[in-house]
Amino acid sequence: MDNMQKTTYLDNDRIRREGVAIVELKGAQGYHGPISSPHYIISLCDSGYIDMEYDSMPERFTPHDLAVLYPQHTCIARQATPDYHITLIVVSADLYAKMSSLNFSNKRFAYEQLPHFHLTDSQYDDMLAFIDTLRRITRFDLKNREDTLMSCIYTLSQIIDHYHDTAVGPTAANIKWLSHSFYNAIIEHCHQHRDVQFYADLFCLSPKHFSSVVKQQTGHTAGHWIQHYLLIQLKQALTYEPETSIQAIANRFGFNEQASFARYFKKHTGVTPTEYREEK
Repeated sequence: MDNMQKTTYLDNDRIRREGVAIVELKGAQGYHGPISSPHYIISLCDSGYIDMEYDSMPERFTPHDLAVLYPQHTCIARQATPDYHITLIVVSADLYAKMSSLNFSNKRFAYEQLPHFHLTDSQYDDMLAFIDTLRRITRFDLKNREDTLMSCIYTLSQIIDHYHDTAVGPTAANIKWLSHSFYNAIIEHCHQHRDVQFYADLFCLSPKHFSSVVKQQTGHTAGHWIQHYLLIQLKQALTYEPETSIQAIANRFGFNEQASFARYFKKHTGVTPTEYREEK
């Protein structure tokens, strides 16, 4: 992943400076190769559609679909209609890090598995009104700008979670502080640590209790989420880094031998790394 070519459609300097930015994109504008963003993004499809891959899974984003994209996931566009238009609310990595401690989204693990859902016409209109208000707020040089923006994004996330429950139904993925921090820890450490014991130690809990709490809060065990994220990274490296050897990829992700990497990958995908790369 570290060596994977990443292309971004976002002005990262502007986003870091402003904290929250409203970005509009048309057609396949900016989609050139895999995109991996450090920011928290709320995406609203206004018209047209786009076929893309989200963490190597095919997705279609259609009018009135809303997506919640957490940092460090990878998207690649395959095809967009000429009238495709989306509006993005982009929260900078720094502001997102500050908000993470506030438990501002109760549905993270639901969005990690399926990032988008469909809004009703009324919900879509409400989102447009909120975006317009947020756009106006970002234009002001407010004394407590950061606190104001955090309050706005927190409120918006609560509204989106409510819409999600209406569209998809209540989910067990009610994120608490532990499970939210756990996923961030996976992103940071999965290259070297795949055992539940390591992550349990980070939170000063026994592995059994740690896994029990994570499953209660997310619907899946700690081991499931470690494996889930690691496989995403491995698949992306094999797909988007054709010049990188399988041995080098194995080393990067903490496998001492290419053979052990091949066994792990085949156990969880049904094919070897070489076969997966050839299929792509």
